[in-house]
Amino acid sequence: MYYLGVDSGGTKAAFVLGDEEGRIYARYRGLGCAVLGAGKEGVRKKMEEGVSAVCRTAGIGREEIACMALGISGYGEGEGTERETLEACEEVLGEGRAVCFCDTYAGWAGSFLFEPGINIISGTGAVVYGVNGAGREARSNGWGAGCDEGSCTWHGHKLVEAFTKQADGRTERTKLYGMFRERFGIDGEDAHFVLTLNREVVKGRGLPELQRFLKEICEAGDPAARRIYEEGARELWQGVRAVAEKLGMKPGEYGVSYSGGLFLSGPCILEPLGRLAKADGVRLVPPKLGPDMGALMAAIRHRNPGFDPKSFVPKEEEVSCRDDNA
Repeated sequence: MYYLGVDSGGTKAAFVLGDEEGRIYARYRGLGCAVLGAGKEGVRKKMEEGVSAVCRTAGIGREEIACMALGISGYGEGEGTERETLEACEEVLGEGRAVCFCDTYAGWAGSFLFEPGINIISGTGAVVYGVNGAGREARSNGWGAGCDEGSCTWHGHKLVEAFTKQADGRTERTKLYGMFRERFGIDGEDAHFVLTLNREVVKGRGLPELQRFLKEICEAGDPAARRIYEEGARELWQGVRAVAEKLGMKPGEYGVSYSGGLFLSGPCILEPLGRLAKADGVRLVPPKLGPDMGALMAAIRHRNPGFDPKSFVPKEEEVSCRDDNA
């Protein structure tokens, strides 16, 4: 029996087709889709795109998919989003064969295999989501106003801010200044870059993608870049503390994990987060599985409540699968 898990955020939508034994038959990645921006029709088109792709790769018909679970950004954050999201999925796969929730749930499910804990998600946006031993849930951050503190977007904005302050003399110049000029081909006056900076770099998906460049600068030993990651870690940890307080979770009683593109920066963000965790007497633990796998297991659990996530070990090396990158 086939199941489909989908994790859709602001930057990417990841589809994974598997079964209860952990065999993975197909993967597909496309551009992100958030329900607040896309609406019902946008979600339906994205699900149609992904379902068609994984079925084509696996050589199956969509009627063979027992259940699809979709974790999507913005679910539950606007009137009608729950209904519209489910309707969009059922129009693609059929009535009674879909379950939907916010992408925060998929991140937590993958990181903790549905066990109590707090998960930090940082990609285009940032949100902290946790579940305690009694099954109560809480979240912090993720308002989407401007850019969520600690997100990739926020880190990209901080990099631009650091460059402009170094360029016009408000702060001392570091390696960051020269590396930024080289990356964007600035060979004249910094002020001549103003239009390009605002129209091309800051616009659209430019800011979250800048976080990758910030990682390079940090790894080059730049103190300004390191301070940005340290500030980002503090912002994210404020969310952890808020969620723990809401849920009555005490130090030593829970772990904190993470998912999202920010954590591809590795030690740049994980080392300052680790120091904050240690200071609070909390365990910072690597995610057991990713958000797409969390969604896949949620699809299985929805159809088979007796399913044990701890027994789920993905076996991608045993099957033929393909990534279609957007």
